[in-house]
Amino acid sequence: MRCSYLNKIFLFLMVVFLCDVRSVFAAGTTAGTLIGNQATVNFKVGGTSQPPVSNATTTFLVDRKINLTVAQVGGSVSVAPGSSDQVMAFTVTNTSNASLDFGLSATNDANPADDFDPTNIRVFVDSNGNGTYEPATDTSLFLDEIPADAVRTVFVVSNIPVGQINAQTAGITLTATAKESGTPSSEGLSVTQTVGADTQNAVDTVFADGAGDTDGVRDGKHSDDNIYTVLAAGITVLKTATIISDPFNGTSSPTVFPKAIPGAVIEYCIQVQNPAGGATATDVTVTDPVPVNTTFVSGSIFAGGTVTGAVCNADGTPVSDASGFSATPTPTVTTTVLSVVAGTTVTSRFRVTIN
Repeated sequence: MRCSYLNKIFLFLMVVFLCDVRSVFAAGTTAGTLIGNQATVNFKVGGTSQPPVSNATTTFLVDRKINLTVAQVGGSVSVAPGSSDQVMAFTVTNTSNASLDFGLSATNDANPADDFDPTNIRVFVDSNGNGTYEPATDTSLFLDEIPADAVRTVFVVSNIPVGQINAQTAGITLTATAKESGTPSSEGLSVTQTVGADTQNAVDTVFADGAGDTDGVRDGKHSDDNIYTVLAAGITVLKTATIISDPFNGTSSPTVFPKAIPGAVIEYCIQVQNPAGGATATDVTVTDPVPVNTTFVSGSIFAGGTVTGAVCNADGTPVSDASGFSATPTPTVTTTVLSVVAGTTVTSRFRVTIN
């Protein structure tokens, strides 16, 4: 029983070891490695051993296998309409058996389902490997002298046009192309595949890459895409006017119905609505000119209130005339409601008297 248990442990450790060895040598034997061996023949003549005979050592060079993988990192990137320098990250892995340069290009997806196209698309290499885009540091435009099995991070940086609405998407594709290495800080020429029969004592080149999102199989390239998703505040404004009182009927009640006659007090309620599922709107300022033929009622400004149904509640923060009302050049009420969270409505209200 104990032997059976130990055998299981031994088999498990062997599997782990073999998996580790396979991952360490994923790219395979380095291109250009010289492999050689020699055959020896031992024989007898008349029962007497003769000197062994060997052939000249047979050698060949390991050819170069070109393989690479591009993969997006982190999933969809949330962006705001009109924002600049929005960053998405990708990794480029050199699974070739040789050191290579890689050219990099980023393009808008050709997918007709995209809602818009980002602008000013740029590609930069993560120069210090910290995974964070730093404009002053990450200035390289191509991958330089990347060893076999090495992984590098690449950033795509774009601007988002104004006018996009919540949940709209735009796809970006990053393509890496195998380039010749050998001259540091200089992007090499595109790698070409060897045609015809194998050259035994020379390093031939074979493309072994799979198909990417926009490139084909065995073309010395690989690509992957990611999407920008707009997270916007879909602000809408609803304004109501309620007659509070008039000089003859007094204040409104279930049995009293004031009318909009000269001297009547009118309350304006401005509802700032932000539908659910979007972004929080911040630094929200409401500006409303006091209508002609009316006079602003001092001390009547309130900001940050809520609504119940269509009714403007009598809450919110009172705003002083000095900060909320300007008499010149045109009488105007200005209130700041700070932020409107997605799925909520915030109000601003003030009163006027009909002249």
